[in-house]
Amino acid sequence: MSLLFNRPKLFANTKLFASALALATAILSYQAQANPWEESESPSAQNPASIGTYTNGCLAGGETLPLRGEGYQLVRTGRDRHFAHPDTIAFLKDFSRSVARNNLGRIQIGDMSMARGGPFGSGGHSSHQTGLDVDIWFSQDKRAAERALTEWERDNISAIPLADTREHRLVKENWDERVPKILRMAAEDQRVERIFVHPTIKRHLCEISGTDNEWLRKVRPWWGHNYHFHVRLACPAGSSDCKPQAPVRTTPCGNDLDWWFSEEFYAILNGTKAQPTKPKPKTMPQQCQQVLLAPPAGTTME
Repeated sequence: MSLLFNRPKLFANTKLFASALALATAILSYQAQANPWEESESPSAQNPASIGTYTNGCLAGGETLPLRGEGYQLVRTGRDRHFAHPDTIAFLKDFSRSVARNNLGRIQIGDMSMARGGPFGSGGHSSHQTGLDVDIWFSQDKRAAERALTEWERDNISAIPLADTREHRLVKENWDERVPKILRMAAEDQRVERIFVHPTIKRHLCEISGTDNEWLRKVRPWWGHNYHFHVRLACPAGSSDCKPQAPVRTTPCGNDLDWWFSEEFYAILNGTKAQPTKPKPKTMPQQCQQVLLAPPAGTTME
């Protein structure tokens, strides 16, 4: 029989093949784009370790905090970014306890790291990869001061900004007098490497601190960070694969702050000058592949 009489069948088979090919291409594309670090739901069953750098690393043997404890309330837990190195967990417990016992309220703890650290494929943080970074909100919810927040409240709670990132100014009506005391308490903890805040917040802290500003050396101006401050801990003792960041050498309120109010900065802010290009992603430390493949914590190995 000639192909002339088989054209409908041939056409149907061609359509079927094209559909299958499209489906296979979509699956392969998804697999290529999927981020295995985001898909890990449980910490690895390994000894605790922060591996690599803050922006290119992973977390072995991570832990998490209870949803609520003395002086703190976890928020946005539905994002699954509430894991950290045990040293970070210990710091947060100590820090929040000090906040409470100094009558400074109940802090709200947001993003830490994912279950096994690693990069965020769906946007967001460039750091927070090794379990040593944590975001703490400036604002404190009145409900959280009196009771535990519900799951819906935790995931839908709104943060109150202390700075307007578009107009690059402090939002004075939102300023909380507890903020400098809380920040100072964190900065003077020897475990803390840096604290990132919006530049206008750093400038205001310098203005109100006067010469009593040594604690502000660790408080660094950075993009965003208008509704939370970002605490970064030093590499834990014994984490030989953790790559430390260079110590802050500038003065507490020096010239490095001036750039954030320069013509060059405003040109970048207003879009008349391009932002510096981000460096290409680096190859992750080899040990991170072992973290990714390790069984989940709580698994009994036979």
